[in-house]
Amino acid sequence: NDKFMKKRAFTMIELVFVIVVVGILAAVMIPKLNRNGSREAATQILTHIRYTQHLAMQDDKYSATEKRWAKQRWTIAFAKNKIDKCLIDKNNEQTWKYSVYFDKTTSGNPNSKDEIANDIYKPGKLLTAGWSGLSDVDCKNINKELNIEKRFGITDVSLSGGCVKGKANKKIAFDEMGRPMGTVSTVKGGIKRPYERLFGKNCSITLTDKQGNQTTIVIEKESGFTYIKESS
Repeated sequence: NDKFMKKRAFTMIELVFVIVVVGILAAVMIPKLNRNGSREAATQILTHIRYTQHLAMQDDKYSATEKRWAKQRWTIAFAKNKIDKCLIDKNNEQTWKYSVYFDKTTSGNPNSKDEIANDIYKPGKLLTAGWSGLSDVDCKNINKELNIEKRFGITDVSLSGGCVKGKANKKIAFDEMGRPMGTVSTVKGGIKRPYERLFGKNCSITLTDKQGNQTTIVIEKESGFTYIKESS
């Protein structure tokens, strides 16, 4: 008889539990779906560009006895490579990374952890996600947050304007007055004068993430003032 059939429904506690679970999942997933990785990466990189400029102004590399002193200036460099030794690039993946360093040996690249800037917010960590000359003992010092492809989904880093001169690479240095400059390999044949690599135009760094979002960082010539260019 139908009147003896029991009707089962959710209790109030069960409904509240389901609502809470759905709310938690929405709070976790929706930000990821709407994430703009290029903007997040640009915000982090902007801070490190300004820090590179600060280091250059505080740590003047001028030397009356070292003829190559101008090549040793503080630099921020972007590269897509793989660092097998630290097992951070699995399956031989090449990922976008960057480093903040000064070129003590004037080779064009950092060659030891002593040339890498310290991360002031993470004691013991360096402002690099790895470089080609990394040794096994340095793996614990790298900062994976500077692997912008792994962390933010960055698929391309392109430079334009004043930071592309001669042989185009993805390195930006600053002099002791905070002015942005090209690095050693951006000028064919190296440099003849300490200040010949100053930017004649503003430099633009455009980041593209895997969703197709793009964000541009602008470094103004002469002043080195750096900001994120808002989309129109």
